[in-house]
Amino acid sequence: MNSNTSAQENSLQNSMYKKYAGRYGSTSGISLFADGTYLLYGYATAVFGTYKIEKDRLLFTADGQDLFEVFASRNPSIGDSTRIDFKGFDRGSRTFVELDGFGFKPVFNENANCFGAPFVHQQAGVMNSFTLAAIPSELNQGNARGNTAWKYENVDGYNDFIFVYNRAERASEDFVAIIEKMEDGDVIKLSNYGGDRGFLKVLDEEEQGQWKETLEWKKQYDEEKKLVQNEVFANQHYRMFPMPETSQYNFDKQLNVYKAINASQLAEDYKRDQYNDPRFIRKYKRVTVQSKREFNPKASEQTNKSIFFTVCGAGSENSYRYKGYVAYEDPDRSAPVIVKPVEIQKQ
Repeated sequence: MNSNTSAQENSLQNSMYKKYAGRYGSTSGISLFADGTYLLYGYATAVFGTYKIEKDRLLFTADGQDLFEVFASRNPSIGDSTRIDFKGFDRGSRTFVELDGFGFKPVFNENANCFGAPFVHQQAGVMNSFTLAAIPSELNQGNARGNTAWKYENVDGYNDFIFVYNRAERASEDFVAIIEKMEDGDVIKLSNYGGDRGFLKVLDEEEQGQWKETLEWKKQYDEEKKLVQNEVFANQHYRMFPMPETSQYNFDKQLNVYKAINASQLAEDYKRDQYNDPRFIRKYKRVTVQSKREFNPKASEQTNKSIFFTVCGAGSENSYRYKGYVAYEDPDRSAPVIVKPVEIQKQ
């Protein structure tokens, strides 16, 4: 009897998922899928997750994403030094970093603006350990993803890193909703977006074309979600690329880099667009966090000097400028290369 009851409940749930499936809203809103997943979308927002139907309410949970991600590689070209690319740290939250136990530093100065990625820090020597911390001011400080510090050990002696900060945003928090039948059709009202008016379910054919595009987007997302991203690939300016194809790249073991077979022919093409240069690609492996703890910046030994300083207007002459690009006398013709030296900063 219990088995039959459970089967009936699952059947009822599945029929409700199919009934509610569709796009609610136009340029912003939410898409509900028949498999119990959703996509919350809008300006600069695209969050996938799952939802459950509980009596007359829908309970939504966003797909989790680690607060920090670290990828690392061995880079012989930078010698006895460490280089770090900071991705996502310019998104408004207060973030800190401790490199080899020299005290926490803010990643950016207070009231930083005029951001110009990539943000690359380089220093002498190879780190033994480092800690990343964040205090997202826009979230409740009791949030488990909020006030935390993640410590990493560099047991493999890497010297080239990509630090990723996935800011916990409002769209990633759990929320609830109800669906009401109105004169114009079904309206979903969310606890976090859409206000009292909510989002009307879209039924016309023109908008249904966008629904098909949304389903394709979801299909791609589901496929990528199955893959555990234990490695990423990037060029020397930390622009991400897919895994190099063996038919297009040769691996240089000495330099630990994938070199495009037609690299010499592409040299001229990317003088003006060095960030997107695909000729030399390096593999970065995921580094596992060793420990997590609560973080109190007032109680932690720290320095007021930030890793990066950037402002608009007065003082902008002292703002951070990425120095990894090669300067040419004349980008319209082949010219001698003027190599800008990379500053090595000691702790």
